[in-house]
Amino acid sequence: MSKLDGARVVVTGGAGNVGSHIVDAAIAAGAERVVALDALVRGVPENLHEALATGRAELREMDIRDRMAVRSAVDGADILFHQAALRWTRCQEEPRDCQEVMVDGTFNVLEAAAAAKAQRVVLASSAVVYGEPRKLPLDEDQPLNGKTVYGAAKVANEQLARAFAHLHGLPVVTLRYFNIYGPRMDIRSDYTEVMIKWLDRIDRREPLVINGDGSASADYIYVADVVRANLLACEAQVTDAIVNVCSGAETQLRELAALLLRLTGTDVGIEHRGSEPEGALPTRRVGDPTLATETLGFTAETGLEEGVRRLIEWRKEALAGAGSR
Repeated sequence: MSKLDGARVVVTGGAGNVGSHIVDAAIAAGAERVVALDALVRGVPENLHEALATGRAELREMDIRDRMAVRSAVDGADILFHQAALRWTRCQEEPRDCQEVMVDGTFNVLEAAAAAKAQRVVLASSAVVYGEPRKLPLDEDQPLNGKTVYGAAKVANEQLARAFAHLHGLPVVTLRYFNIYGPRMDIRSDYTEVMIKWLDRIDRREPLVINGDGSASADYIYVADVVRANLLACEAQVTDAIVNVCSGAETQLRELAALLLRLTGTDVGIEHRGSEPEGALPTRRVGDPTLATETLGFTAETGLEEGVRRLIEWRKEALAGAGSR
């Protein structure tokens, strides 16, 4: 029997891309009650429409910096998925906000989970902690060489989770996400990801802009695979683990741009401008999924072409729905 069957579940960042999908998956797995906590900075209530309609999910607008509110919301929880975070660009612009939300807020969440004697905490980290790689593919034993405020906060999150695991016997699995994409990505704010920015340009019949020659690469992981990794982490027989959640496939920016043009059937082309800003992103990134397979039984299932096709279809429907309101 799944640990989620009949469980009381809390998901921080529960109205966001990954968080809202976890809410859906927890309900499908038989959770008795799922509480989504979200400050609604990046998350949107519409992502939870289907979950709320079941009567087994609840959305609470909450800032995880509020220690007592977090303690109250987590009280009685069996499983906690901690997904709440600021976007990395916001962290660079407002480092104090990053510290308060992602470090102090995460402490509040872990403290509340320990007080509730939760059976499992699954914590979202990021491949940003690796920074510029010493070797590829990136495995979990690589030195942490990140230089961003966001990356520093994620390292702090990992170490806090490890400390709580040993101090309170809190079973924690930390997942280092690589580049997540798929339905429910942010398509409305000023801080959208590159795929969304390019699809916006395609709609405007403008060329896709790449800084540099387009050889910079990333490891793209479809959101449904990320959610499945979270559910597998609930069942894993480990009490303190950090694993990559990645596809293990390296994709250059120019390859991604060409794929978007082909799948949308457009000929706006690609425009190269200057060079990639130094230190903005690693020049290459691809993860090693071996430990996730061994520890969680996880392997990514959705290929990039199929995943991007699903993203394009979802975005078209989402924009049409927004326009009709």
